[in-house]
Amino acid sequence: MSLNMKDLDIGYEISPVSHTVTQERINVYSRFVFGGRDLKNIHTDNETARRAGLPRTVAQGRYPLAYISEELLKLFGRGWFEGGRLSVALTKPIFADDTVTVKGVVKEKTIEGDITRLVLDVWLENQNGEKVIAGTASGLVYPKGEIDGRHGK
Repeated sequence: MSLNMKDLDIGYEISPVSHTVTQERINVYSRFVFGGRDLKNIHTDNETARRAGLPRTVAQGRYPLAYISEELLKLFGRGWFEGGRLSVALTKPIFADDTVTVKGVVKEKTIEGDITRLVLDVWLENQNGEKVIAGTASGLVYPKGEIDGRHGK
């Protein structure tokens, strides 16, 4: 589906997309971060997580953050690669087996020469409706006015 600039006014909400954060994916991410080594830590071992005061293993912040980036790529297409910006804060832990939902709303349009930059509030919500990651993102929309994407609400 192709979206047009006129469809992306202030207040436009991207379609929410949910993902379950699995222990298997946390483990794969940990092996990648630690150079292929399997280490027991708060991300990969429930006992270690409990000793640290957590109820169970917790996802690394950058792993679920990728879900936001993926939706922005769908929305902006090449405008994400060529000028995308993302600034977020990790506000609550994301645990194994949590379901997180990517949400966002257009809050601003700025003109940069003949290109428009859309600025969005973006966040991940857990299954309890709590924001676990929150911040802003922006991407470029080119003069033709169309961006590749699959969002709409």
